[in-house]
Amino acid sequence: MDVELDIADAFGATQALADRFAIYVPNKDRDGNDVDQAAWIARCLRLLSEICGGATAMPPLRGAWLNPDTQALVIEEPVIVYTFIKPESFAERISEVVALVNEIARATNQGQMAIEFNQTMFLIDF
Repeated sequence: MDVELDIADAFGATQALADRFAIYVPNKDRDGNDVDQAAWIARCLRLLSEICGGATAMPPLRGAWLNPDTQALVIEEPVIVYTFIKPESFAERISEVVALVNEIARATNQGQMAIEFNQTMFLIDF
């Protein structure tokens, strides 16, 4: 039995946003040292909310990666700050998002930063 469900109609939704963008805010630097991520989370929430109308920060997640220089396992707890974008307004201000990701990377001594768009992860080398 095929059922077509119209969620927007059922709930009376006024908008449907399908494109998801996320910034992974690190709590460790490239050497595994702790990073104070609170201010960066706040900056991401603010900018993405200004551009898209709102943003969400997920609780810290546990992840790990191998340091390519030392082969040491770095266990970290990044916070994912995400939003569902309105493509036109996001495109108009994407340079601000790029600048913030670059600023986070430099200030927290990252080898890479992770961003996500529609379930595709992009790793940016620094």
